[in-house]
Amino acid sequence: MKRFWSGVFAFFLLFGMTFPGLSQTKSLNLGQCIKIALQANPQVKNAYRQINLAEGGITSARATILPSISGNASSARAIQAPSTFVQDVPIYINPITKKVTYAQREIIRGGYARNAHNLGVYLNQTIFDGGKWWNRIREANANYRSVEWKYKATRQNIILQVTQRFFELLKASQLLEVYEQSVKSTGEQYRKTQSMYEVGAVAQVDVYRAKVNLGQAKMNAIMQRNKVLIAKSNLNVTLGRNPGTPIELSNEKVGMEEFKGTAEDAKRQAFQMNANLKSFKEQISSYRYAIKVAKGDYLPQISARAGYSRFNTLFDRVYSTWDKNYGLNLSVSVNWNLFSGFQRAANVEHQNLNYLIAKENFSDQQRLLLQSVEQAFMNLQAYRQIYDINKENLKAAEEDLRLATERYKVGSGTLLEVIDAQVSLTKSKATLVNTKYDNLIALAQLYDSMGIIEQKIMRLLKE
Repeated sequence: MKRFWSGVFAFFLLFGMTFPGLSQTKSLNLGQCIKIALQANPQVKNAYRQINLAEGGITSARATILPSISGNASSARAIQAPSTFVQDVPIYINPITKKVTYAQREIIRGGYARNAHNLGVYLNQTIFDGGKWWNRIREANANYRSVEWKYKATRQNIILQVTQRFFELLKASQLLEVYEQSVKSTGEQYRKTQSMYEVGAVAQVDVYRAKVNLGQAKMNAIMQRNKVLIAKSNLNVTLGRNPGTPIELSNEKVGMEEFKGTAEDAKRQAFQMNANLKSFKEQISSYRYAIKVAKGDYLPQISARAGYSRFNTLFDRVYSTWDKNYGLNLSVSVNWNLFSGFQRAANVEHQNLNYLIAKENFSDQQRLLLQSVEQAFMNLQAYRQIYDINKENLKAAEEDLRLATERYKVGSGTLLEVIDAQVSLTKSKATLVNTKYDNLIALAQLYDSMGIIEQKIMRLLKE
């Protein structure tokens, strides 16, 4: 019996793990969602790895200034077996003409074995390479700054995405409540109409109309329920989690500090703070130095070399008595590539084109930034006005539905008036929800364009 109940317990435990919807899910607020995303989102992780790669580029660029030191040590033994071969050998010299007469004879050479031991240390130092080394360092530093700003831009973009999808999920959930309330109210109206028809107070056509109205409300709720699931999936992916991970949100703290300035204030701050724009600007600097590196190939290169080497057939004489059996070599060389098949000109042109592309991308980014600031600012203005207007519309729609229902009860109104009032009320509620969260999303978009979204919601990150 114990085994039976243990098996049942294990089954339900596994069932709960297999179907996460049955387990407890902790509600997350906006700050907690952002923390999860900044730790788990692959875009943030890869952007940080790009910084490490850029640091490696700086180290590689600096390496060209430092000398290169190499060493080698070798020991070899050559063994030659006895060998026989035919060779021309002198056999007679004319004493008068001194002419030598040769004849082929078979020569036998004895075998031998010899040792060879080598030890050497060599230092190479570039003295001048046309200015390429310091321009490479400047290029690498500019590239590092560009990647660093790109990382900050990625962080802010992920914060924006989380904020958007957080609000989209809250909006979808509250819209679902609106449509479920519509199902409830239209269901009550359908039942009332059915009862009125049974007592002969209304025609059967009213029952059909009420039923159609209820069916439409149910379809709206079904579609909205699906949108909630999609919104959860979108948020989970942005958080770096699997789409089907159970997630519930807390809407206790969803507000952000309102922007009090003008559109011009927002644009000015965007040009000063936007991380993506700064990344593009550093790319221009990086390509400017790359042009100088390419032009350095036209100048001569001066290098110095120092070497210390030892050789002997006896091992001890190579690795001892350091004041003997050695050789020193010091040299300075100048190399000047006078013609490389137009490769240098092609490299310079290539970097010039990269520079022009970077400048054009920067200008385009400025225009896009202006556009995003203007659109977000205009949306904010519109949503605030719509929200205020719709609060009054909602009160009017509620009163309209109340009056239409009363008129229908006493026979002075029609069901169509009631249905129209119900639809208007549902639309007003939905518009109020949409406007509330669209306003918050537009505010987040404005702060992202201005480059200050992270500091504006930093208080949420600390919770």
